[in-house]
Amino acid sequence: MRKFLLLIAQCLLLILFVSCSAYGFFWGQFGDEDVDERSPRLADFGTVDLSAQKQQVSSIYSFLVFTDSHFGSQREEFNESIFLTWFEDWYKKYSVGDSKDFTKLPRFAINLGDTADGGKEEQFMEYLRFEEKLKAVANKYLCGTEQNQKSDGGAEASDSNAGFKVYSVLGNHDLYHNGAKYFKELVYPYTSSYFFRIDADLKDSASGFSYYFLDTANGTAGTKQLNDFKKKIEADPRPKIVLTHYPVYAGGSDMFMIIQNTLERNTLLSYFAKNNVKQVYEGHAHSDYGFDFEKFREDVIGSLRFTHRTEKQCAIVTVNEQTQAVHTEIVKFN
Repeated sequence: MRKFLLLIAQCLLLILFVSCSAYGFFWGQFGDEDVDERSPRLADFGTVDLSAQKQQVSSIYSFLVFTDSHFGSQREEFNESIFLTWFEDWYKKYSVGDSKDFTKLPRFAINLGDTADGGKEEQFMEYLRFEEKLKAVANKYLCGTEQNQKSDGGAEASDSNAGFKVYSVLGNHDLYHNGAKYFKELVYPYTSSYFFRIDADLKDSASGFSYYFLDTANGTAGTKQLNDFKKKIEADPRPKIVLTHYPVYAGGSDMFMIIQNTLERNTLLSYFAKNNVKQVYEGHAHSDYGFDFEKFREDVIGSLRFTHRTEKQCAIVTVNEQTQAVHTEIVKFN
């Protein structure tokens, strides 16, 4: 018995040592501030006006999704130049020539979390420098300008409706070293739980989509946020897209990566099915897979940085307001 207790003590010390190594004390990250304290309700950002962009927009439009960029990680390099070259080539391809198709131009981007590998301020700043390069490419084609670019990697440089924006949610790695504070100070839109609406074609009578961003960085949506989410989606008749870091279920093929509370999982899936949710996007698993629930589809997007489960990747999503269809195209990098 004494040897058994000694073994348990050694295991606990090992866990403590590993937790303190790169990311700070584990329980400090997930215990001192939970999601109910951080995100008791979803902020309403109103209607995003895509028609302000100089490049023609219609009831069919696209946006970029990426996740798990883990800026500051030493485990694997992220080659920004390869990604940014692809991103600009995409705009070139669909802006001119025989393949011109303005519906394929990403009008904004969504970052699904684990932005900073260890939640440190300098890692968020590193991400912001990358984000400004991303916006500079997009704005050149969407607005005919490189507005929003800041050489110091600071927060949003312009609040112009025409500018390409990146909407972000918290990931579990963003919480390390009290990183939620830096996320809220530095990463647009400076909160971790919110929603907005898009009517891309104001001349069309078809209803636009609502976008709901949930804070699941602690591996749960929390009681307060979940209740507020329920109230808001029940009052919202529009078709919806939901964005989170943790997969809710996605078919259950990777049980270690999903929200572990089965009641919460079932509750969220029920809310999605009953309230006109068409698509759910998530990260965290560093792999791409999904599941069709018939009333809606849930898709996990792989990491922008890591290749241990699949190639580095992002996604281009195309939304059709008239048919309420959402199409996902996974783009993979070597």
